[in-house]
Amino acid sequence: MRHFLFEFITGGGLSGQSLSETLIKEGEIMVQTLINELSELDGSNISLTRDSRVSLFENNTRQYVVEDTIDEKLAELINDSDVSWLIAPETNYCLIKYAELFIKHGNIFIGSIPDAIKTASSKYLTNKILSEAGVNVVDTKLISEKYPDSKTGWVVKPDDGVGGEGIRLINNENSLSELIEAEGTKNLIVQPYLEGKHLSMSLLVFNGEVQLLACNEQYVEIKNGSIKLKAIGVNECLSFKDVMLELARKIVSVISGFAGYIGVDLIEVEKQLYVLEINPRFTTAYAGISKSINCNVTAKILDTFLNKKMPNIELESAKPVKIKVY
Repeated sequence: MRHFLFEFITGGGLSGQSLSETLIKEGEIMVQTLINELSELDGSNISLTRDSRVSLFENNTRQYVVEDTIDEKLAELINDSDVSWLIAPETNYCLIKYAELFIKHGNIFIGSIPDAIKTASSKYLTNKILSEAGVNVVDTKLISEKYPDSKTGWVVKPDDGVGGEGIRLINNENSLSELIEAEGTKNLIVQPYLEGKHLSMSLLVFNGEVQLLACNEQYVEIKNGSIKLKAIGVNECLSFKDVMLELARKIVSVISGFAGYIGVDLIEVEKQLYVLEINPRFTTAYAGISKSINCNVTAKILDTFLNKKMPNIELESAKPVKIKVY
């Protein structure tokens, strides 16, 4: 079976633009995981693109080096594959744009439909829809709106940001007011900073059904007004699995069109889970799931799309796996 992988950051999506070292590392982790796990399947023929500024993988994959623009070649590579896998950021409608391209030119696309991606790409819109449906969310306002009350500070970040890029922690109201005055026209959101346990859940979604793949802890560092993800403890939080599965089913029932792997960032405050954002794409936690649950999760996802039937994956015997981001 012919597989085509496109990871936007390392695959040439930013050819001619600067590359973020943090996003490069996260992209490499996810691509290497997909390559390793697809390579375990009989008859897999894997191709992918690589930005000329990053190293080629030392394996049997077919790698197309991108020196200039990728878009013209991409449609051809997608069309020549049986199955296509996309990893791209939500920023500036990037994930939506490429999902539409993959759906148009591909045979089997492992991913969500554009409408679901559009909703999840906006943290503000996502939280508004979920809140109206009775889901606990972190209060989220556009920077042009009245900011939420907080005694512990505020988090300001791009509405469609990824990977912790552009996140700022503001400790006092004067500084927040100055920032709003300076950047009030930008696509930013403001949330109260909540002191709690940073979590995420990894999901497999198909035809409205949900399989919980992992209950994760996120290890973050707060330094000089920035918040960065340092590591992820995959399936370190199995005590939350029942409440996470219930929450996941609620999310999927409210926002239709998700398919494939989905990541949801959460925070636990006083034994309550609050949704921070939904990532309608592969996330870094994916790299530890197969080792944690002792099976090839990429094969499970592929089988789901080929056979249109959700697998049953039990997490009772899952083992914790730590993934370092930096």
